[in-house]
Amino acid sequence: MNYKVDLHTHTYISDGASTPKELICDARKEKVKAIALTDHDNIAGILETKKYAQANNIDFLPGIEISSLYKDGRIVHILGIGIDITNEYFLTSFYKMKKARESGLKNVLDGIANKGIHITFEELRKNSLSEYLDRYDVYRYFMKNKICSSAQEIWDKYLDPIPYGKGELIDAEESIDMIKKAGGLSFLAHYNKAIGFEGLNNEEIEKQIKGLIDLGLDGIEKYYPSFTCDDYKFIDYIVDKYNLVCSGGTDYHGVNRLDIKIGSGKNNNLFIPYNIYKNIVKHCNKQDKRT
Repeated sequence: MNYKVDLHTHTYISDGASTPKELICDARKEKVKAIALTDHDNIAGILETKKYAQANNIDFLPGIEISSLYKDGRIVHILGIGIDITNEYFLTSFYKMKKARESGLKNVLDGIANKGIHITFEELRKNSLSEYLDRYDVYRYFMKNKICSSAQEIWDKYLDPIPYGKGELIDAEESIDMIKKAGGLSFLAHYNKAIGFEGLNNEEIEKQIKGLIDLGLDGIEKYYPSFTCDDYKFIDYIVDKYNLVCSGGTDYHGVNRLDIKIGSGKNNNLFIPYNIYKNIVKHCNKQDKRT
């Protein structure tokens, strides 16, 4: 089957530009057959996106991309795909993190104020898309008011330099566990980016990935728009050696990343086989029987 699949996408609930409806319209236009919504540290767009996916005969998997604290203070992104967003264990960990993010937002706003930009909680609350405020609300404020020339500049200049406080990042082990408890599969996203293992050689990266596997990691993002031929060779080696489940996606952000097209990446450099989606569903079904 030559169906397009995209299992790493974002809406404006986190740092994408598309509403849930627009995301699915884009997917339909590009003939994407299966999609997962994986907003950063948020599940508020899942139900609406699922509704539009079903109405357009697009296979849908609920997901999340969790910013996770790993060894030596390194942050990695763990994708949870096929999760039950009503699972009590998952929600306990999720809301604990969200509350810590809102509590820590004062520190973020103070840091931004030191650079001459003053934002109040009240301004952010007026346009919030989920129950608790976090850095993504600040990001959307910057985008709406055109304070920076690019989306990446917001993170590089204003948000990323401000360290996360206690409880704002979920430990990688807990991220993997809460995904598993919710019946989903956990995948290491874009393994070689800065939010990943950038700067390490392949031997060192393998040790780090093996550590995540020992914590229960199910798989790795095998398909990603910026991967090189050498990256794909390394991932094939890791997948075969450790018998990992594969996922893949464009990391679609709508017009916030104009060079990336849903389902096909950058200049059509990505094609994710439909069997990747089917295999994840199969493993999620096995997971459900065990929990």
